[in-house]
Amino acid sequence: MELRHLRYFVALGEELNFTRAAERLHIAQPPLSQQIRQLEDELGVTLLQRNSRPVRLTEAGELLLARARSLLANFEDAVADTRRVGRGQAGRLAIGFVGSAMFAGLPDLIGSYRDACPDVELLLDEMLAAEIAEALRRRRIDVGFARPALVPEAGLAQRPILEEPYVAALPRAHPLAERDDIALAELSDDAFVLYPARPEPSVTGLIVAACQAAGFTPRLAQEVLHLQTAIGLIAAGVGVSLVPEAAARAQTGRGVAYVRLAAPAVTAPLTIAWRDEDVSPAVQRLLDLATRLGEIAPGLARRN
Repeated sequence: MELRHLRYFVALGEELNFTRAAERLHIAQPPLSQQIRQLEDELGVTLLQRNSRPVRLTEAGELLLARARSLLANFEDAVADTRRVGRGQAGRLAIGFVGSAMFAGLPDLIGSYRDACPDVELLLDEMLAAEIAEALRRRRIDVGFARPALVPEAGLAQRPILEEPYVAALPRAHPLAERDDIALAELSDDAFVLYPARPEPSVTGLIVAACQAAGFTPRLAQEVLHLQTAIGLIAAGVGVSLVPEAAARAQTGRGVAYVRLAAPAVTAPLTIAWRDEDVSPAVQRLLDLATRLGEIAPGLARRN
């Protein structure tokens, strides 16, 4: 039994006339009659009462007509869905991201992706940069947004999509809070609120390296896992830190002052990472949109 047998039978069952059914199918009547006979032989039942005018379906024919309609509709839906998944217009896409990406245009990017591919189910998972590589390897996610960049390794690809400067985040009562800009060395006596330095990569490594280049090693006040926690602790006077400029713009009015750093600037690219073998249309569509992140979210930091 083939799909054409079911299509021919549905046309005949709905028309109840061999001539009209053949015209509807754009075939001659004899081949239609032959195909229906083959279907009856395959099933071992009589589907039509041919001696009546118009042709009538037997009880078995009535049952097959209802089921065949459903089978053909499901098949057509499967074909349409398969084509949409193949074009990246449907399916699922799992995305891992560092918290700071939410201030660097990721919501705008996700919004643009939803507009372009409304039937793709997006699964979003916030994680540390060091967790993104493992999640990609284990196929828990399809794409990751990391800062700093992942440690290069075989099987994973990444590229920077934008780069922005870091600014000093200080309690409002800090003596330097009213300055337009400060040198990083001026924070040498302060304790820092930082992310865990291990596993790598970690923004803490970037901050420590910048501080050491400025002549001091930062003293740890508290380790945190999330940017919002760091901001809350800084507001409470626990310590200071460095945060991306876009995050600073989004956090005004929470008891924290954000002060530009004098040259040399401290910067870190936001990168997009994926498995280099992954050529799925859904992933490729997101990669294409990510290259235009600066256009999607105007006013963000400079692209690399």
